[in-house]
Amino acid sequence: MTTSSKSQPKGIKEEFAKFYENPSRDKFRDLIRDNLGEFSHLDFKEDWSSLSKIARHILGLANSDGGCIVVGVAEKEDKTLEATGVENLKDKAEIVKGTQKFLPNVLSDRVEILDFTYEASEYPKIVGKKFQVILVGTDPKHLPFISMAEGEGIQKNKIYVRRGTSTEEANYQELQNVINKRLETGYSSRNEIDLRTHIEELEMLYGLLKSSYVIPTGFISSQLGLLGSTLKDLASQYKSVPNPHYPAESYEEFIARMIEKKKKRIEILLDVADL
Repeated sequence: MTTSSKSQPKGIKEEFAKFYENPSRDKFRDLIRDNLGEFSHLDFKEDWSSLSKIARHILGLANSDGGCIVVGVAEKEDKTLEATGVENLKDKAEIVKGTQKFLPNVLSDRVEILDFTYEASEYPKIVGKKFQVILVGTDPKHLPFISMAEGEGIQKNKIYVRRGTSTEEANYQELQNVINKRLETGYSSRNEIDLRTHIEELEMLYGLLKSSYVIPTGFISSQLGLLGSTLKDLASQYKSVPNPHYPAESYEEFIARMIEKKKKRIEILLDVADL
């Protein structure tokens, strides 16, 4: 994910906005040095908590115009912040795997993880320390982002937002604000959902249609001939009788016709999307 894919959070401090739009070692150093403190778009963590809780914060930020989570900054008793760093950088693949199941697919693509290590720096308090940052983008067209699974600190099918410096389940007014942001884009995902559903149904229909038969015509009778007259006599006692209630159109013929209809429906949806 590139930072250009994220819409810029509004009403936040200039230093943070600069880092969010174009993250770099120097801009992150300035962010830590100036000690801005937490606010709705910036969340500091001393160390990694459970990834389900991290996913909750990602959802909250995404529903609140985006932002970032900085791991390696501790809050002291007097509420000031200290750049403590993390002992070891957490594997990015582990972070993605641990949070992905809680996030809608469209949001997973808007999450980026950055590592910052300072062997030397003009700001001595971060020398020799490591930090990790989760950049969370947003897309008003797909609001609200809903939690997809249950876990520690997160419930399934909930909408989380940033309320001050904490991540909370959206109340009525907050939910209205999120939905209004979606409505202001004029975007509708109905065709997108319909297309996905039709493709899934098409895949199912293909799975139902037999493309080939394992036993060729005459195989059974030829095998019976090898087994002797006893089995031949037994087989002669049975014969196939057509079922009068069976439709004239066979099951395979019906499935094949439905596949063609489904193809045409998908083509129409794609043509409309291109207009």
